[in-house]
Amino acid sequence: MDLQEMEIAIDKEGRIQVKVKGVQGTGCLALTRELENALGIVEDREYTADYYQQETGVHEHRTLKSR
Repeated sequence: MDLQEMEIAIDKEGRIQVKVKGVQGTGCLALTRELENALGIVEDREYTADYYQQETGVHEHRTLKSR
């Protein structure tokens, strides 16, 4: 797994900016969800080119039933 990073900056007016690095696709939204919920309303969101890339890794979904 590649390194995933969040860079958090707070300006003089108290506005918070979060930048995500090392995450492709919508994984960045999942990574920041709890932080955003704790901090308040998202005023603006800018997506980088990584957001539009296909997520890497293997995703598997299985449905199991009891015997």
